[in-house]
Amino acid sequence: MNARLALFIALFASAAHADSSPYMKVCADNLVFDSQGAMPLIAIAFSLVSFAIALAYMYGKTREDEKATVWAKDEAYNLVISVMLFVGLLAFFAGSCAVAETYAGGNPFSVSRNYIDTLLQDNGLSTLRSLTYGSISDQKQATSYLYTGMTPFFGSGVSDYANYRALSAQKEFLIDTYLPIIASLTAQKYMLQAIGWIAASVLLPFGFIMRLVPPTRDFGNTLIALFFALYIIVPTTYAMSGAVFMDKITNAPFACVDCGVNTFSTFGLATPGPVQSQLLYKMASAIPQAVFIPNLVIIIAITCTMALSKALRAITV
Repeated sequence: MNARLALFIALFASAAHADSSPYMKVCADNLVFDSQGAMPLIAIAFSLVSFAIALAYMYGKTREDEKATVWAKDEAYNLVISVMLFVGLLAFFAGSCAVAETYAGGNPFSVSRNYIDTLLQDNGLSTLRSLTYGSISDQKQATSYLYTGMTPFFGSGVSDYANYRALSAQKEFLIDTYLPIIASLTAQKYMLQAIGWIAASVLLPFGFIMRLVPPTRDFGNTLIALFFALYIIVPTTYAMSGAVFMDKITNAPFACVDCGVNTFSTFGLATPGPVQSQLLYKMASAIPQAVFIPNLVIIIAITCTMALSKALRAITV
């Protein structure tokens, strides 16, 4: 009776939370809340397990089978824990939406994708394209040659733009350096898209289904912990990074916009202009996201997955 009451309270709290949270509208386009997503599968799994527990409990009481009764009570406890865990995931998901909406102006996945796209297009591909075209143009300029003399008796010549060969080599060096940065940003873009589908459509439903089955309960705990890390922690971290990046890129880095310190030349790579428009500034702004942020996110996700999986195993009967 107590288990049934706790289950009813948990289900009611889940419905109330999902309906009343003001941030659920922000994340309404996510797959978890799609009618074709994880919700129907999890609801069916909870219903089938509840029905099986009820049958086992009635069988144990009718036939006075203590093993069946104890099994039904243990599984009822695990079912209640699973429902409470599902409610907790909804609460954390709403919290991540609240944080992303407050600081970044949208749900975590949309903000993360927009952030990576903006960084890749404005400071990534455009910079790489400018360097490539500039290198080719400098090579063409370096072929300019003024010939003087009288053929075939004597001759000499002067290369008018020989220094452009050095500028072309400098840009090619930057291209070779920047290509891994572009590759990293592109991989992160597709990784976020894959996480949005895999975590909601695979990890979450199968995690709870396997957790409800005794032989696969530990593996289900691991899948749920992995879902929490990938679907909640990772996009929220990217959204926070995007909020910081957008704030820096849309505001002048110096207080005095008209001062000379806000205008400089990148020594032949581009004409003098605002700091934000310079090639080296764009390259430098992409390096942290391409190198530092992914490693930080990986460390946080692995730590979160291991800690939550260990906690779920501790409360499993």
